[in-house]
Amino acid sequence: MQYIVTLFQVLMTAAFAICGVLLWRRRSETGDYSRIIQALLSWVSAFFTFTFIFRTWAGTAPVDATLFEPEHTFVPLLFQVTFFLYPLEVIHPTIGRAKVYALLFVPLLLLAAIGMCAGIQYTPLYSYADLWQYIGEFNVWFRLLTLLVMLFYAFSLFLVRYNWRRSSADRGFILCYALGFCLIGVLHFAIQLTHSYWLVLGHQIVWVSFFVGVTYYELNERLLVPKAAAEPDEAKIPHAEVDHLWKLIVVSLEANDQWRSPELSLTSLAERLESNRTYVGEAFKRNTDMTFVEYITQRRIDYVVKALKEDPEANIQELFNYVGYRQRSTAWRNFQKITGLTPTEFVEGLTRNIGSERI
Repeated sequence: MQYIVTLFQVLMTAAFAICGVLLWRRRSETGDYSRIIQALLSWVSAFFTFTFIFRTWAGTAPVDATLFEPEHTFVPLLFQVTFFLYPLEVIHPTIGRAKVYALLFVPLLLLAAIGMCAGIQYTPLYSYADLWQYIGEFNVWFRLLTLLVMLFYAFSLFLVRYNWRRSSADRGFILCYALGFCLIGVLHFAIQLTHSYWLVLGHQIVWVSFFVGVTYYELNERLLVPKAAAEPDEAKIPHAEVDHLWKLIVVSLEANDQWRSPELSLTSLAERLESNRTYVGEAFKRNTDMTFVEYITQRRIDYVVKALKEDPEANIQELFNYVGYRQRSTAWRNFQKITGLTPTEFVEGLTRNIGSERI
């Protein structure tokens, strides 16, 4: 069994290292530090996994029979900091870093410093009976408090406000990241309470899956924040003299460029209009011969097509991000559905036409 576990940990180390290299090589594509942070965290994870393998075989790893082993209680606080940095960069890339980071991370770093550098004598806890017997000692409840603080920070990711205008990540991805972060924290807490082999294995699987998933999203799905957002078109209200609801719909879509919001849905639009989603959906069919989804998709792709015709060298990813897409696959699929061409084929066609006109 030890050989199987070691083999899996070697694969984990390789996966972490490869993820870090891939993210680092394409770090300059973003306007923030997100890929740099995730690459560094990947390499640190690879380092700790490798050293754990070495120490296990050398017989110098901490004894797993004790509850709340200090090393496994305070070292993860450093991971907590870096886990939190990535989503902050993705959600709010221009956030006031120094002030926010100080408020978020000083308590964690202070706990880690006290726990590892204050010379505290830790009482070994081999059972729950020992835990209750020594619960009044500072070193015991301080370790328990530290783990509870870690759990709080893990779940506090859900409190970070998502702003679609400033974020280049899909809200669903941010939610998945937060859930993965929480699951890692919960499993770590449970391991410190039980030292269950299956929990340790589950923790490792979730951990490596988390990093691989984030890397895949960064390199294949995430659309980047535009460096300079284009000015929105002037409101174009279709002729609708009789349909009062449709007038309200168009005004609502134009207000604050809601047609570009990744969070826009038929339900949210109906709620904003204080109407019924059935009535709103019928208004779209009545005035455009399209469903709500078809209309919004057409509106967004038309904007991208117009921008590319005006400037074939425009950054396609930035245009897709501007009109509300946060996932590359969705944007590419909708573009091909509307135009019959992939974005690359469309731009190549424009370039050929321009070249032939010059000849």
